[in-house]
Amino acid sequence: MGGISGILRGNGALEPAEEAAFGPGPCRREPGVYLHSRPRSTAAHDDRFCVMVAGNFDRAPVTGQSAAEIVLEGWRRQSLGVFSQVEGAWVAAIWDRTARSLHLVRDPFGVRRLYWAQHGERLAFSSALRPLLGVPGVSRELAREHLAEFLSFRYVHAPRTLLRDVRALPAGHILTWELGKAPRVEPWYRLRHAPPYSPLPDDAETLAEIERRLFRAVAARASGKERVGVFLSGGLDSSAITWLASRLGPVHTFTVGVQDGEDDETPYAGRVATILRAQHQVVRVSPEDMLGALDAVVATADAPVTDPAAIPQYLLGRRARETVDVVLCGDGGDEIFGGRMVGVLASQMRLSAWVRRLPGAGRRIARLAFGDKRPEIDDDDAPFGLARVVGGVLAFDATARASLMRDPGWVRAGIRRACLEPFYREAVSDPVNEILHAYLRGRMPEDALARTGMVAQLADIGVRPPLLDRDLVAFCAGVPGPWKVRSTLAGSITKWPLRELLKPVLARPLVQRPKRVLPGPWRRWFEGPLAAFLDERVRRLDEDPLRLFMPGAVRAMVPRIQEPGVAERLWTLIFLDAWVRDIGAT
Repeated sequence: MGGISGILRGNGALEPAEEAAFGPGPCRREPGVYLHSRPRSTAAHDDRFCVMVAGNFDRAPVTGQSAAEIVLEGWRRQSLGVFSQVEGAWVAAIWDRTARSLHLVRDPFGVRRLYWAQHGERLAFSSALRPLLGVPGVSRELAREHLAEFLSFRYVHAPRTLLRDVRALPAGHILTWELGKAPRVEPWYRLRHAPPYSPLPDDAETLAEIERRLFRAVAARASGKERVGVFLSGGLDSSAITWLASRLGPVHTFTVGVQDGEDDETPYAGRVATILRAQHQVVRVSPEDMLGALDAVVATADAPVTDPAAIPQYLLGRRARETVDVVLCGDGGDEIFGGRMVGVLASQMRLSAWVRRLPGAGRRIARLAFGDKRPEIDDDDAPFGLARVVGGVLAFDATARASLMRDPGWVRAGIRRACLEPFYREAVSDPVNEILHAYLRGRMPEDALARTGMVAQLADIGVRPPLLDRDLVAFCAGVPGPWKVRSTLAGSITKWPLRELLKPVLARPLVQRPKRVLPGPWRRWFEGPLAAFLDERVRRLDEDPLRLFMPGAVRAMVPRIQEPGVAERLWTLIFLDAWVRDIGAT
């Protein structure tokens, strides 16, 4: 996959070792400036600006130009405004010779990644983390103060990374660096949500508009000379994408199944493919397949792999690459339509809103009745989701971290709220939309899209998420949450818009079935075919060369592998150890 990188020095010429850090490839040299682009990225320049873009524009105002040429022309006329007119997965770098300034820009939702490191008067950047580790002066020291965040969420939120000298540019942000000044990072894109207590829109009109925007998003990513397929899980998101892609012509679909996995999704995906007349392929992943691909996945990832499901995803992408050049994926559906993360909470939100309106005596009685099960009752200043610390996976809670980590100062009991609060403060809306926004800004770029990027790079295939089309996301954000997650006497209906759109297309059991994730028989594999692998990896963790864990703490988890979440915690530690060793962290 293509990439961009560069290094700039504010005082004097660059050293040969600094230029050599990014390897061979097209480059542009000026005094104190070295800009480097790899295949599948584009570059353009004039007498003032030099522009590099990694990624693709699915929609742009000018045809027949490369992505870098579009940015160059637009930047001359309207500076940052050019990015409001392009759509896709990209990161860009603009060097201004006259002002002696660098601008790094990341797409609105973080489909592509961009890292940077400053050392004295020098700044280096790259669309992949590992090239920065070859830059003299950029250390491989682990940021131990961020371990609690990683163990809690399975990832670290931008701008933080697990390396002390490397920072990540957050999604929808721009970094501006002028020679001799400190870098300045600020948002260039903000998502506007429906204000609190907004009236519900008309069903028919709103559904029609969602269908129109979603079809436009799919068409923008499925049209052209490239062979296009769809990652089809059988769920609502990928089924809707397959349905709309099938309107454009015959479509290839690809599904992954895991040997011994619970709740096998492949039959559902097969039924959807049959109804939509797709050419369908199923990839079955065995424990041996997992082990065979693990090292390659770790060596590609910019951070520790967040989920063992990343390996089946890569194997699926590798199979798809034999048939197509690009696949469409369903990333973003939960976050814009109201997925499983808000379904259980919907009825509790209504009761809590009622309790919050009670006078003081009534609220005190409610507090005694509910105990600590409703923290939002006592927290008037916090949004519902923040009071409950809703957002992202919970791998190791504070108690589990305290029993694992060698230094008590690394445990950081309040880390989840500290990480999620900035996302909740960005969105002033109803509780459903606020929770969805926290997932969109937090887990989406750091977990789901990080795995999508890994698949794209390692399988050498384009992976594009139509549901993260900017027009579609903005429209759905402007729709009140209660319209997307419907309340009924039997509970809540999540993703109501997609279910309604698919009712005339798919059989009722396919539309009404609950959301599932990629099945993972991780516990059963650890007790069976991967038992020797687990023992070997636990021994490696016990070595603990960086002295991160309490002696024997990891091995003490193995006898408890039957307990909920323990197998997932072991995978988290295995991936952390593998990544730390692979990059040579100190």
